[in-house]
Amino acid sequence: MLSIRLFGPTVGVIDGRTLTASDMGGVKPRQILEILACELGAAVTKDQLADLLWEGRPPASYLGTLESYVCVLRRRLGSGQEDARVFLRTTPHGYLLDADHVRVDLADYRLHAAAALGTEGIGAVALTERALALVSGELLASEPYAAWAERARRSVQEESVELCVRAATLAGAAGDHPRGIALAKRAFAGDPLSEDAGQQLMRALWSTGRRSQALRVYAQLRQALLDELGDEPGRESQELYLTILRDPESSRRGAMTDAAAEIRVLLRLLRQAVDQTPGLRAPASDAGLFEVALADRLLVG
Repeated sequence: MLSIRLFGPTVGVIDGRTLTASDMGGVKPRQILEILACELGAAVTKDQLADLLWEGRPPASYLGTLESYVCVLRRRLGSGQEDARVFLRTTPHGYLLDADHVRVDLADYRLHAAAALGTEGIGAVALTERALALVSGELLASEPYAAWAERARRSVQEESVELCVRAATLAGAAGDHPRGIALAKRAFAGDPLSEDAGQQLMRALWSTGRRSQALRVYAQLRQALLDELGDEPGRESQELYLTILRDPESSRRGAMTDAAAEIRVLLRLLRQAVDQTPGLRAPASDAGLFEVALADRLLVG
């Protein structure tokens, strides 16, 4: 059995022998293994491999070069017990890694993630946590610049955020607030521009009386959207923020509410509002900030 780890630096383990990214015969042989591992059990044509390896500009003699790289990789994967062709099979038009003889952490992650999305209730939360436990580092960390690796990272990151938001919602509905908060935090950390993730984290914190922390999340979401996209949060996020802000009972539900922290968050939000108002600039002092906001009716309502 060949085990391949794609989360973090690429590593292969065969019969107790470990192959690091530098032991796979060079950059191109390693990338061939990684591309095939991302598509475990599915054939990848030689043309597709060449297009990915050479970023759409393969050399004229790429077929021979590609085949030589595969030979190098097979020599590195071979052992005294098994021929590497058991792992890396040739198809009529390309190559594949045989799922009966190869295990990939990314494939295992996808299996658990799919199972979680097909399950309801607290069982989905457990399956989500099982999937996330396989994420031991950045996907394809050995390929920081390859466009195909970046696309794979972005796709898995988006799937992970969606998975965490759903599981956090289910955990909250089941009354398991610690797990709900942990999953929502992971989603928001994974994508600070995700309003779904930010809203779920705000709700999870608010439901346990941590209003100042929930308001801080809104401030972080708003700042990220302004910095990256030049946009305010959507109506749903704004309405949730105002609901939390106006809830007189929320501070009583949490034993550890920090009034000073809440004031700091509100001042930060007010400063953001002033800075985003045409013709206004937030003064350095908080007292001056309050006066500017009153004069321009930013605190009315």
